[in-house]
This record gives sequence, structure tokens and C-alpha cells, in this order.
Amino acid sequence: MVGITMIPIQTATEIIDLLGGNAAVAKLTATTAKAVSNWRSYDRFPANTYLLLKSELVRLGHSAPDHLWSMRMPPLARNNRRSA
Repeated sequence: MVGITMIPIQTATEIIDLLGGNAAVAKLTATTAKAVSNWRSYDRFPANTYLLLKSELVRLGHSAPDHLWSMRMPPLARNNRRSA
């Protein structure tokens, strides 16, 4: 997506709201609205929703940090961040 500016989103709640709310995200991820409500509370998504939700965000012109899926940084990136 060269030349396209993605609109950043910082929280799980913002993502859920953008995607239509608890019921819509539950349907999209084949889970329950209660599970989605928990994701709001924890401000984290399960790792198995990463590709699905990230692709939906890109489709809508948005981006979100990987830490919302509790993604770990590779060791080299962690070391570089500490020395910065």
C-alpha cells in the first residue's frame, strides 16, 4: 500500500467498535459476544485472531500495534530497543 496512509488505532475497544461491535466481531471471529467483551476488558486479542483482524483493519484503512495480540518481539529487536 505505497502512498496510502493508514489510520492508527491503539486499543482493542477501538478495533471492536470500528468492526461493528461485540456481536459483529464475534461473528467475524467465530466466537461469542462474551469473549469479545473480555477482549475489551483485557485490551488484548487472542493470537489466533491476528491475521483475520489485521486484514480487516487494512481493508478499512487502519493499522494497530501488534502488542494488542500479545505478540512478542524477536530477540534482536528487543535488544536493539533496550540499547536505544
